[in-house]
Amino acid sequence: MHYLKFLSYEFILFSLLVIVNYYFDGYLNPPFTEVDLVATIISLSIFVVFFTLLARLYKQFYTISLRKKILLSIPTFLIAGLITGIIMSHVFGVA
Repeated sequence: MHYLKFLSYEFILFSLLVIVNYYFDGYLNPPFTEVDLVATIISLSIFVVFFTLLARLYKQFYTISLRKKILLSIPTFLIAGLITGIIMSHVFGVA
């Protein structure tokens, strides 16, 4: 049950990371303007909140070894990316 809780937290956080990266990627292109600066500040603040939340959530999983966390995180990231991409393409029409 501890591993399932870890995987569900990882899935939610990785899905949020993929969604934020997708939507802010369109704003960060050369030549850099004020819009790019604002998008960078917003995305960095979201990532800081993301990693702070991740650190807080990981404190309760101290019984899981680092090797197991890494081995569980890799497929979870891939699955979160695939499912988020499928949902975004079907629901929102994103190509």
